[in-house]
Amino acid sequence: MTDAWGRPRTRVEAGHHRALATAFGTVTVRMCALRAAPARNCYPADTALSLLAGRHSHGLRRLAAVEAVRGSFDAASAAITRRCGKVAGKRQVEQLVAAAATDVEAFYRARVPVPATAEVLLVLSVDGKGIVMRPDALRPATAKAAARHRGVFRD
Repeated sequence: MTDAWGRPRTRVEAGHHRALATAFGTVTVRMCALRAAPARNCYPADTALSLLAGRHSHGLRRLAAVEAVRGSFDAASAAITRRCGKVAGKRQVEQLVAAAATDVEAFYRARVPVPATAEVLLVLSVDGKGIVMRPDALRPATAKAAARHRGVFRD
């Protein structure tokens, strides 16, 4: 077997393992290494299983990105810990989210907008009502003003 650079890998060595943090907790991945001195070990199972070079799986990276969008990194870290156990700290969550965002600019550069023609109908929906507030959530001055105009404005 040869590696990506065409160097022959002549020895197989069993017993290699590494920790992989997943959405189900931390698991141990056991694999065989293809060896050829003085080159680094080659792990064909990493490619076959689509394992990343880092410690965190694709699913955990996705979960970190989804949770970080919902709030703070502290909240994302707490949500991941509740769901998966202690597989990533706050700093690791920040790094996973930053790594997930690296392809965003390339994604939008690759998108080619289709020019619209006169036959394409553009539809826009606006309600113009503003933000609906619950009366008990108003500040005191606003509640007083709303009480004065209660007869003028009907819900």
